[in-house]
Amino acid sequence: MVVEFIDAHRDRFGVDPICRVLSEHDCKIAPSTYYAAKKRLPSARSVSDEALLVEIVRVHGDPKISRVLYGGGKVWHQRAARVTRWPGARWSG
Repeated sequence: MVVEFIDAHRDRFGVDPICRVLSEHDCKIAPSTYYAAKKRLPSARSVSDEALLVEIVRVHGDPKISRVLYGGGKVWHQRAARVTRWPGARWSG
């Protein structure tokens, strides 16, 4: 979240000044930490979550399936009915 904030304002203020002001206000982040976070590959969990989100949006927004009336429970059951399509996906009901 801090990285996204810095991304949104870095063109106007620069990374070093933003990190300095954030650190003065008890949100300690070094510029090197910001740059390391930008270089890091996404975790397996975040990649899996993104694929899952795409499918949830598809199920929720498809009028043939849900008429946009699906809540979390119905989306979960729709997903559970198609569980073989998501090997390794994490869900708790």
